[in-house]
Amino acid sequence: MEELSDVSGQPVDVDQLQQELNEAISKAEENLSGWKRTQADFENYRKRKEAESSEWIAFGKQAGFVQILPVLDSLEQAIKHAPQLEDPKFQNWKNGLDGIVKQIDEAIAKMNIKKIDAVGEKFDPNLHEAVREVSGETDGLVAEIYQTGYMLDGKVLRPAQVAISKIGG
Repeated sequence: MEELSDVSGQPVDVDQLQQELNEAISKAEENLSGWKRTQADFENYRKRKEAESSEWIAFGKQAGFVQILPVLDSLEQAIKHAPQLEDPKFQNWKNGLDGIVKQIDEAIAKMNIKKIDAVGEKFDPNLHEAVREVSGETDGLVAEIYQTGYMLDGKVLRPAQVAISKIGG
């Protein structure tokens, strides 16, 4: 059998080289495994932070919207109970208020906040708060809205306060 030598001409032990190679391969696999775990941990951290950021954004939208809700409610009530005058100045004023409500509706729609549509719908205790029963042809339908309800990303911010129809009610 031919004996191997290194560059300086010294004899080389093949078994020792094989053992060193196996140790190096084992160490490389260990390092690769550790790197993969670290990469997976980082990916999980990134996803957790993205989810947390989304939650904070949603919370900010909710908190801001809840602060302007009383103003929007008052504005809607003012329009709902405005006198029906034929004076063109009054009509301009009412059209202006309607325009303001429309602008607010567009702004909240951009924030993914939606009004809870209710009139004519079946009463849903997850979306509606019954405050009154009224006579109707069908049981359990929303007949009137007293206060608009809102949802953010499918979550109820405030249920709609409604009157429910009841046969012979």
